[in-house]
Amino acid sequence: MDTKIAVSFANIFMAVVETEIINCSHLKLLTWKRYINDVFSLWNINKEEINTFIELANSYHPTIKFTAEISDTEITFLDTCVYKGKRFKKESILDMRMHFKPTETFQYTHFTSCHPPGIRKGFIKGKALKLLRTNSSKATFEENITQFKHRLHDRGYPDNLLENTLSEIKFSKRMSALQNKQKTCKRILLFVTEYHPSVPNLKNILMSKWHLIQN
Repeated sequence: MDTKIAVSFANIFMAVVETEIINCSHLKLLTWKRYINDVFSLWNINKEEINTFIELANSYHPTIKFTAEISDTEITFLDTCVYKGKRFKKESILDMRMHFKPTETFQYTHFTSCHPPGIRKGFIKGKALKLLRTNSSKATFEENITQFKHRLHDRGYPDNLLENTLSEIKFSKRMSALQNKQKTCKRILLFVTEYHPSVPNLKNILMSKWHLIQN
């Protein structure tokens, strides 16, 4: 089997298996979300009943086995931690924050690495946007951004670049950052070259002579 489609077939197979397991169980869950081989689920039953469901799931197929981490306060799913914060008591709303594995070393690309300036800025902004979307609390977002800034500083990134780029990412814009944005497809002519710091800005040169290139 082509490895490129192996994951797709595995997802289809697991979708059938989990649907049948859920349908044949008398224990009904509130939420069941799966990404590849990680599942996030919510229940309003006790731990013993959840373990009964896991036993049922593990008996369904000889090669498919489930393990579970069960908590009534917080749980890790992929790179997020879903937890009962201050809003839960008042509004029954779960919060989330960024989760880093204990083995994470934060070895970001060093500032002196041979990359175009736009790549550096794009990397910083992209990671900051991920922190914005993943942290539902302003306090945890600001804490993560401060730590991110310190780690980049340790990797040689100058303060002015960090301040100018990170100032664009504000917690007040979180709801907007969570929205799906419609992208318009543009037909463009690609001109690909190998980047080197000593090479002049080819884009400016080409654009200044574009009237000649067009003809």
